[in-house]
Amino acid sequence: MYINNIEVDKYQEQAIKSLKNTLLIAGAGAGKTFTIVGKINYLITHNIYQEKEILVISFTNKSVQDLKLKIPYSLDILTFHKLAMMILKDYQINYTIASDALLEYVTKEFFLSLNNESLQQEILLYYHEYTYDKFLNSSKFTNMVKIIINFIHLYKTNNLDIEIFKETVIINKFYTKLIILILNVYNEYLKDNNELDFDDLIKKATLVLDKFYKYKLIIIDEFQDTSFLRWNLVKKLMDLNQAKIFAVGDDYQSIYHFSGCNINLFLNFTSLVDDAIILKLKYTYRNSQELIDLAGKFISQNKKQITKSLISHKSIKNPLKIIYYLNPKEALEKVLKKLILKYNDILILERNNQDIDFFLNHNFSKEKDYLMYQNKKIRYLTVHSSKGLEAECVIVINLTNSLMGFPNQIIDEDIIKKVNDLKDNFLYAEERRLFYVALTRTKNEVYLLCPYFNKSIFVKEIKKYLN
Repeated sequence: MYINNIEVDKYQEQAIKSLKNTLLIAGAGAGKTFTIVGKINYLITHNIYQEKEILVISFTNKSVQDLKLKIPYSLDILTFHKLAMMILKDYQINYTIASDALLEYVTKEFFLSLNNESLQQEILLYYHEYTYDKFLNSSKFTNMVKIIINFIHLYKTNNLDIEIFKETVIINKFYTKLIILILNVYNEYLKDNNELDFDDLIKKATLVLDKFYKYKLIIIDEFQDTSFLRWNLVKKLMDLNQAKIFAVGDDYQSIYHFSGCNINLFLNFTSLVDDAIILKLKYTYRNSQELIDLAGKFISQNKKQITKSLISHKSIKNPLKIIYYLNPKEALEKVLKKLILKYNDILILERNNQDIDFFLNHNFSKEKDYLMYQNKKIRYLTVHSSKGLEAECVIVINLTNSLMGFPNQIIDEDIIKKVNDLKDNFLYAEERRLFYVALTRTKNEVYLLCPYFNKSIFVKEIKKYLN
């Protein structure tokens, strides 16, 4: 079987021809998009489904555009939000989309204009501050706003109800009180202005949806990044249309739990969907066997995942290099001097925005998503932004054992855990998956830049697997 003159492997062919409800586990470089395109082509050319009967859902506008370029058929390829907007339009529901910054604005404005002296004193007492104006200009205020915004977003995207506040009030009565106040103001503003935020958009579409649509097959890309709110919309579409589902993803690459995505939907797929099967793509066409074995040993330490191993026909001796340094600027330049002679496509991955600044000297100039060094463009991205991408060679920076290192060691407030708890107690579980994503972006070598002192625990661990 061929797709665009490229032969599919036996595991890809099995997934392409599956007509059951299917979860396809597609590891790094296993040809996930290639398989989706092949499946659509097979279903249409064999008259199993018509174009209008297939819905493809992906998570970002960029991934949707990428799929549209690769799928030569006129079918609906949408983000979850565009799908919700299409449904609301069909039901002739008028609304305006709220600004992304609205919740932050409402939260800050609430406190900046607060004239309730009793509540002001309560805040000052909680934070051990003496004057309210001073508090408003402190990092404590910034952190409080961040916690409230994060809680409200997770509360909504996890499709929770007011009953959760009976539990959070026991954990933190002070924050629960503030969150309820802000949430009421925020919801009132949305209602008065006939606005829907992105979470409400999906929730509203799910609530109004009550009729048969044309879809008989729903394909979901990056299924490991689904939230309960999004899943409820998909499940209702499936039930109303008696539609099949073809979900594609990799639990090893679930890295958006902080935003409400829930890996348990992926892990419990056969419990959520009747008559469902699980298939796996077993060949990787990106990484060498040596690298994927190293990355696999690292990620599989967490046993609360679906066991899998990838096979590669590519072999590279010692594909992972650990570069220890005293001076980060000298270390990066020394590595790049060697690599630019060997590779045309080098990707630098940082754990946090602006980590790269710590590694640059006057020989570099910094553009939006790339560096200029010796008249060559070198891409740099956060690891989160690199998901789905690949490069000839990868350099990972900021591998320190610190609060903002890799792994990040920031611990969520207990009240946040209450609205976003995976019940996964494995240490740095999501950071581990993020590191796996970083390692598997490379087609050839990956270089880990690590300080001599204060080494990342991830580097210490993976070094053991090199022996």
